[in-house]
Amino acid sequence: MRDIETEADIAYFLDCFYARVRQDPDLGPIFNEVAQVDWPVHMPKIRAFWSGILLGTNTYQGQPMRPHFELAQKTPIRPAHFDRWLALFTQTLGECFAGERASEALLRAQSIAAVMQTRMHQIGLLVV
Repeated sequence: MRDIETEADIAYFLDCFYARVRQDPDLGPIFNEVAQVDWPVHMPKIRAFWSGILLGTNTYQGQPMRPHFELAQKTPIRPAHFDRWLALFTQTLGECFAGERASEALLRAQSIAAVMQTRMHQIGLLVV
């Protein structure tokens, strides 16, 4: 299995991953019904975010925390949601890629989930 090398690799992984998220019985309703994510509009932003992290492209412009905080004001977000998101991320990544950048992607996903949970908890948005 090869490592993540291009923006096309990132797009492939994220398309596979978010297809699983959308179909997941715990996460799907949050993304699809509560957040009502417009996936064709949102996926290029997610790709740009991860491309910046893994390839240094610096094309992402946005504030990723804000929409997640707004979502947590609409529906309960629990640590189990983050655990499930990470489990799907880990599983999908392991099925698609292996190598230094894939390992970096996993470390970054774990860090992002931890920071987001901590901040949501600090401001009273994480349901424990």
